[in-house]
Amino acid sequence: MKLSSLIVLLTLFSLFIFGCKAKINNATAETIDAAKVQQFWSNQFDSEYLEVRGKASVTLKGGQNNVSMHLMMKKDSLIWGKFSLFGIGATVLITQDSFFMVNTLSQTYSIYDNSYVNQLLGFKVTISQLQNLLIGNAIFQQRHYRLRSAENQLIGGDGMATNTITMNDLFRTLSSSIETGDTSQRADIQYEDYERIGAKQLPKNVVIEVKKEDQNLNVVLNYQNVNTNIITNFPFKIPNGFNRK
Repeated sequence: MKLSSLIVLLTLFSLFIFGCKAKINNATAETIDAAKVQQFWSNQFDSEYLEVRGKASVTLKGGQNNVSMHLMMKKDSLIWGKFSLFGIGATVLITQDSFFMVNTLSQTYSIYDNSYVNQLLGFKVTISQLQNLLIGNAIFQQRHYRLRSAENQLIGGDGMATNTITMNDLFRTLSSSIETGDTSQRADIQYEDYERIGAKQLPKNVVIEVKKEDQNLNVVLNYQNVNTNIITNFPFKIPNGFNRK
């Protein structure tokens, strides 16, 4: 699998998974009442800036690829990511209306509007929803969800997508499944090993499986170093001589 394909899958398809099983922080058996649901919403991770360094692993068609990962986000504004193997790889920038990628391995770059992201994900998505999926938050606003108390779940829908959230004993997201209206693709995200960052909890591991048509994808994101300091630079430059893909 080419590194360019790996980067696109990490950046976009890592927002969907299918069939992950709970491993830790299992939800309690008690019925979750309205007060505990409100606790879940109060526990949503909230930071103007977020920087994460770690590792990512992608398995597709039996082949596994491991890369180092550096992510930076400005809330509701942009996602910047650098993925590399032995110093060679790709830099990605996703803004409110555009997607950019520079691949130093193939010496190419890509520029798309966000209809490209929507096509890959299967529903119209905002930059805020992409960020929420990466950090274990609910992807839709609170008003879109209803409680399924017997299963300790919240069910939300907006447009073509349905999001089912199972809460853990920290009242953060244990698993989040997403399914499109035509059922052509489905995903489940497993959030593991929550760690306190400031006053909130952030998952250190995001385990992803994607089912899209006849293709299955497994992604593991490992957040090793996290900070919420102000980020003043999101470096992105298209080198001279690179060809547009």
